[in-house]
Amino acid sequence: MTTRNFFSILCLVTISTFIVSCEKTAIEPGIVKTPSTLPEGNRIRIHFGTSTYMGCMYSFSNCIWIGWGNATDLQQQSPAFLFDNGEEVSAEYGNYFPLTADFTVESLNGLPPQVLHSGFYRFQTSPDGRKLISFSDANLQPVAPLVNPNNPQDNLGQLHNLAMQAIFTAQTKAEIKAVNYDLKAARKILATQSVQFLETEAEILINEVEQTQIENAAFDGNYDDHQAWLQSSSLSANDRKVLGDILDQASSMPVNSPEQLSAFVSIMTELENGLVQNTTLDNPKLLLSAVSVAKYSRYYWYWKCLTNDEPAARPNWWKADVKGLIEGGLGQALVDSLVAALTK
Repeated sequence: MTTRNFFSILCLVTISTFIVSCEKTAIEPGIVKTPSTLPEGNRIRIHFGTSTYMGCMYSFSNCIWIGWGNATDLQQQSPAFLFDNGEEVSAEYGNYFPLTADFTVESLNGLPPQVLHSGFYRFQTSPDGRKLISFSDANLQPVAPLVNPNNPQDNLGQLHNLAMQAIFTAQTKAEIKAVNYDLKAARKILATQSVQFLETEAEILINEVEQTQIENAAFDGNYDDHQAWLQSSSLSANDRKVLGDILDQASSMPVNSPEQLSAFVSIMTELENGLVQNTTLDNPKLLLSAVSVAKYSRYYWYWKCLTNDEPAARPNWWKADVKGLIEGGLGQALVDSLVAALTK
């Protein structure tokens, strides 16, 4: 059974390569573009947290909990879990589990009450050869909490990362390779998967007209130049200035280590909190969604790099996310980022 198949049985779930070609695919004649609507963060119908008998642990990499057994008999001072499906976990999740918010553990099987701090926990091997994770600070690369309850659109960022984790798989990579990385065919595959995921896992419906728009939307390989594409967006001049300044600041921050990622997350969270208090915005929901997706997406792509022992420097795929969100909603955000990553 694949990890993807576990989504339907979870109780609680929480919830980014440059493209070598700048080829653009125009919207097909006869299609009338309709504005996409963003879901309200608190109306996203998806369970938040990872189901364990301890409660809800915040992470977008949720399904790896299935098949874990209690490992407190290892006489560790922190909660620990064992895998029965270690090969699957290694293939899908690499070396680190991302805990995206601090989690308070009450006394458990003789262990003292404690706080599990947010960040990346390295997987280990148990004495009997099974995959093991121990939530000990000794195994932790600390990262500031990604979850921001002050942002009413935070759930959109969480849902984004859960969708990316479900779609950016070896199977999807094989499907894109099978069509020889053809841009139009790739967009159709990715749009279908994104729409299906959003409907099945979050009850977010994207109609056929919007799906066709996502499939045929022009993909601009120059997504890194946010000031350029912002000028042609539908945002007001004021909102373009506000979001442009935030993306300028985000772009100036390198994210090549967990420490730099932590600083980035903290700054973006502060900027989110400032947007919540900003009464001059013309479309606050879209801007709060864009900043949430930018923060979550950059976190996701850095984690994918670290957890698979790949070089830390990554192209700015997270900006393709933001551009797609502004132009066509959450479905296009997922497709544009995945296209950037998969059609290299």
